[in-house]
Amino acid sequence: MKIFFLSLLISFGLLNFANAQSFSFVDSNVQYITPTCAGYDDFYVHMRNEKPDSLRMKWKALANPLDSCWEFQYSMCDNYNCYLGIPGTPMTMNTIGSGDTTFLKLSNTYLTHYSGNPVVKVLVWDMDIPTELDTITYYITICPDSVLCTALTSSIATLLNTNTVKVFPVPAYSKINLSYPTLSSGKISVSDLSGKEIISIPATGISSSVNIEWLTEGIYFICISENNKTSFTQKFIKL
Repeated sequence: MKIFFLSLLISFGLLNFANAQSFSFVDSNVQYITPTCAGYDDFYVHMRNEKPDSLRMKWKALANPLDSCWEFQYSMCDNYNCYLGIPGTPMTMNTIGSGDTTFLKLSNTYLTHYSGNPVVKVLVWDMDIPTELDTITYYITICPDSVLCTALTSSIATLLNTNTVKVFPVPAYSKINLSYPTLSSGKISVSDLSGKEIISIPATGISSSVNIEWLTEGIYFICISENNKTSFTQKFIKL
């Protein structure tokens, strides 16, 4: 009988661990930052491996309006490499051991000319569990005494900073519908978890529909972009 109860305890312990998140945030995943105007700063978010074995993480930009006025003036680094800007396709970090930490570092490199309050969002996930995504959000105040970045008030910036984009139904079987502020020359694309673009259609007016009936079951990203800059991304499940 004791052996039976011990087996139950072990089973429940394993079950609880299996349901636990594979990594945790050492620093807050919501960052309020004010980079030095015309200076250099690094803003770290560390993550700890909570698994009993190794962890390899992936990440990508979910929403990034920085290129509207500050293109080439910032970068994102992980424990493997540094990238000019914030890539919109998945990047892979170096593997870390159980209990070890990794990081993402947002760096500004001489922000100048414009002020603004962009909101940047970055997706992070364990590459072994691609269905469990977390988000790092940066609320940024840039050079408040400079000329306002008027591009942030454009329709594509509105997509980023409000909840005006609707994607439905989710999950979806045959069709994804989108509604959004007026676009004149946008694009809607669907990509898989590797970042490979599978579908691309024009986005104009205030709504569009995307036929996904032929896609295999799985997880995908649907993106809205304008002027070759991705400004809205959402994960969805194809049934």
